[in-house]
Amino acid sequence: MRHSCMFAAIPVIAVALGGCGLEDTGSSVLNPATDVDLTFSSFDLENTQKAPDNLEHTRFWHFYRGIQPSGDNADDLATTGEIRSHIDIFIRATPTESGTGYSRVRNPLDLMNQVLASGEVTNFQEGKRYISQRIADGAAGTYNSRGNGAQIRFTDQSAVLADLPLNDQVWIYPTLDWRYLPDGPEGSGLTEKVYRTIQYVSRSVDETVKADQPQLVSVLAGSRFDANSFMELGYSPTEFATADYLSRSYGSIEFRQDFIKENTDTLFIKSADTEVLGLDRYPGYSLSDNSPDCLRVELEYDMNVVKIFASNGEPTRIDDPNSADEQDTIANPANCTNQEDSAAVTSWATVAIAGR
Repeated sequence: MRHSCMFAAIPVIAVALGGCGLEDTGSSVLNPATDVDLTFSSFDLENTQKAPDNLEHTRFWHFYRGIQPSGDNADDLATTGEIRSHIDIFIRATPTESGTGYSRVRNPLDLMNQVLASGEVTNFQEGKRYISQRIADGAAGTYNSRGNGAQIRFTDQSAVLADLPLNDQVWIYPTLDWRYLPDGPEGSGLTEKVYRTIQYVSRSVDETVKADQPQLVSVLAGSRFDANSFMELGYSPTEFATADYLSRSYGSIEFRQDFIKENTDTLFIKSADTEVLGLDRYPGYSLSDNSPDCLRVELEYDMNVVKIFASNGEPTRIDDPNSADEQDTIANPANCTNQEDSAAVTSWATVAIAGR
């Protein structure tokens, strides 16, 4: 029997979600994923009296504020604003009055992350308990919605009542996956890790209303946790996280976060159809046009510094000049992903951010 559980998304942590897990598909001993169908009053996330820290757990919380220059250089301030404006397209952030932070976001990744942390969705909790038990047993285990044919659907009641575009009303998640690997992936050197994957894909619509849909087409996000710190309730300490966002008109962005080794956040802006950053304002910018196909914005929290790298028409990998095998490749040092610090178009000192 399919049913929905209605609750307010603001604050997500403070609402009652118990009993919302569905049993349409049925779980297995080795994979407890089943259907989950939830109705929210709104997909918007913001801080409230009952949940004053909602936003600090959103994916871009530290980076968005952390790229703020510590000085008053006009070029750096302008570039910072352009970076934030581009991020806003993908996470639908509402900037604060100062523009240095945001007061609201609306996107599938941040919403799912907070729902999972709430501990109030029955089947999601079953999945986390299962993974915790596998950790205790020292045996690999997986919760995978796709593997069980389970559907995860979120509905925004306010958007439905307002007759907003379909992809503002309903969010579908084809994959939610927790995976405990005591021995780690082959050749990784990693042991006792839990990996989580969240995938969102927008729903297909008729061409006549396609232009009305939100910009975000899909998100694929992965996180790695230390199994010994894995928590059934709340937010498990994250070691490494990635998220790929694809838009309809503004290309894609990839966001990588390293919390334990280098303590950095890195934003990659890829295949944007329009000029994103006015990098030609900097003497270090040497490309012939201002629409590079690869941009890397790296924030080092320990050093309080931002560095920006750019390249155009440079593949990520090239043939290995020291190998006779045409299949052997090496990282292309000219691609923005691989450029050394000396190749940075610009850099600036940033404000310090608590928590990173």
